[in-house]
Amino acid sequence: MHTLVSFLGRSLYHKTRYLLPDGSSEEAAYVGYGLRRALQVDRMVILGTAGSMWDHLFERDVDLQSRGEDLRLELAAAVEEEKVTQQQLDQLAPLLEEQLDCTVGLRIIPEALEPRQQVELLQALAEASDGAQRLSLDVTHGFRHLPMLTLMAALYLRSTRPELRIEGIWYGAFRPGSKMTEVIDLGGILEIADWLDALRRHDWLGDYGAVADLIDDEETGELLRQAAFNESIHQGQQARKRLQRCRERLRERPLSGPGALFQPLLEERIAWVDRQQLYQRQREQALSALQRGDFLRASLYGFEAFITRLVRSTAPGADPDKWSVREKAKEDYEKHKPRESYRWYELLRNTRNVLAHGTRPQEKEIQRALASPQQLRALLEECFGKLLPEDDA
Repeated sequence: MHTLVSFLGRSLYHKTRYLLPDGSSEEAAYVGYGLRRALQVDRMVILGTAGSMWDHLFERDVDLQSRGEDLRLELAAAVEEEKVTQQQLDQLAPLLEEQLDCTVGLRIIPEALEPRQQVELLQALAEASDGAQRLSLDVTHGFRHLPMLTLMAALYLRSTRPELRIEGIWYGAFRPGSKMTEVIDLGGILEIADWLDALRRHDWLGDYGAVADLIDDEETGELLRQAAFNESIHQGQQARKRLQRCRERLRERPLSGPGALFQPLLEERIAWVDRQQLYQRQREQALSALQRGDFLRASLYGFEAFITRLVRSTAPGADPDKWSVREKAKEDYEKHKPRESYRWYELLRNTRNVLAHGTRPQEKEIQRALASPQQLRALLEECFGKLLPEDDA
């Protein structure tokens, strides 16, 4: 089912010729009826306050002749006093259903000038979309702050009802003296919200997958997905190669639309691939994970960065990616237990093990750190400060 939700304001509407989404035009004072026809909706819900121009719906853009005349006169009087009731609207809605050939709902909403009423409005919009698979929103009429709340409602509905498709947020911008008023779709702002959510997801989880879904170029998106998979299983070298290729593709084929705003931010988040040394890349990944509160990944990357540093200092010509080389460097270090760093090494190693396996720590220092995110962050920051110097090549 396709539902159109339209707002009704208080001002006296002037007739204008609207250019509608299907390419047709229609002269009307209230654009909602034309949108209903152009979008071929199954249900129309009109929202307004107790003082909105409800009587207009039954007078200027439809021909009801004398049907419901007494009820309509009572409605006009109630509009003048700003005392329209839900019962009055329920009694009159069937008249519009006959004219519009679709289900019609007329709903009283608060003015939404304070937070409590704004929540009520969002709830009303959610109820208006019940049973719909597709939703269109008309913000042409109504109070000027309602489009912002409508956007929030659209974001809320997309989060709570992912099966619901927002078809468009329509606005007819009336300009005095203009022969035609185009009804434009403001739904592009939802794409910007998608990018914000995707980057936020990456910052929270280190996952490029949501960003990949927004990129039209299939190869670029797949490179991001594969890199995200590689990072999730700690295959840093493979992730780096794919992200390098992804960045090349982005520079060959820059993102368009809302993506153009976010390409610099995306490139900033994958800039760690420029680090030439494995230690530098692992260190940067550890610090990035710590900054976003991903303590498990921070401890894993930090510990591996320290082992890479050991390999570089004890066996400069060896391959730091080779397991046997890393294991020998670790065993030699644990055998000699250097006084200046071994305590911090043990803290980092044991914190990593506790976070990875969910076991109860023996060390009181780690027990205290697990009491709050602030204390755990402080412990890892101290370990990184002692074990992972910035200028180590």
